[in-house]
Amino acid sequence: MKLNSIKILLLSVFISSGLYAQSTSATLIKKVEGFSHPESVVFNEAKNEYYISNMADNEAGDGFISRVSADGEIIDLKWIDGLKDPKGLLIKEDKVYVTNNTELIEISIEKSEITKRIEVEDAKSLNDITIDAVGNIFISDSGKSAIYLMPGDSANMMIPDNKKGEIIEYLNTTRLEYVNGLYAHKDHLYAAAWGENSDGNFLKIDMDTREIEKVSKEGIGNLDGVQPVGDDAFYISDWATGTIYLIKKDGELKEVLTSEKSSGDILFDAEKNQLVLPMNFQNSVWWYQLQ
Repeated sequence: MKLNSIKILLLSVFISSGLYAQSTSATLIKKVEGFSHPESVVFNEAKNEYYISNMADNEAGDGFISRVSADGEIIDLKWIDGLKDPKGLLIKEDKVYVTNNTELIEISIEKSEITKRIEVEDAKSLNDITIDAVGNIFISDSGKSAIYLMPGDSANMMIPDNKKGEIIEYLNTTRLEYVNGLYAHKDHLYAAAWGENSDGNFLKIDMDTREIEKVSKEGIGNLDGVQPVGDDAFYISDWATGTIYLIKKDGELKEVLTSEKSSGDILFDAEKNQLVLPMNFQNSVWWYQLQ
């Protein structure tokens, strides 16, 4: 077995065993400045680089996506520009998908250009984006407390044939508490809710029945990002306080670190055991080493 194969195998064992769920403290190791109200960060393993969405000043055309090296060096600050309030990012094969206010944008990584724009009917403020095991893409709309769905080719959610390939409303209810962060895991969506004040909960949504259940025992804050840690826990960010929590599926909550107000859609790098925080007000991205 090749060394890389062994590395991947060991990593998968560590993650599935929940080893990283034991990391409940962290040290700030790096700050990279020069962004414009960064909101979300994803890592492209194939290219060994990060993509970071920049909301900029919330004016039409001033938003952009940055390319950043694995070491945190800015490769191309405005890799893709001309956007309006870009937030959630998703890598699918050779494409990057970004929520852009009321539309979903598809970007070709190889061509470094926008290849498709899909307007989402009645959307108010699209936010995070996630994909399940069969290719269904889910998008949160924090402005209307809703979730949209772009069915994959193998969608089995009683989606009419004439709607497949389109983005349709999946859930629309205040019980979603103005949902922000999303993560699809097995048969459920896990959602970090913003709340009406600072009382957003961590939620679990059955993909088939669309039943909503509170995982957290009480409101936590203005929740933003959500990242899985093994099979039984998640890291979640509270935008209002800059606190990152570890929350288990049974609702047990532990504080991991406190940065500053406006920590957005975080990234958990399981291989390096690091958290990457886009800091909106600070116009920078912060790296933390988990311990």
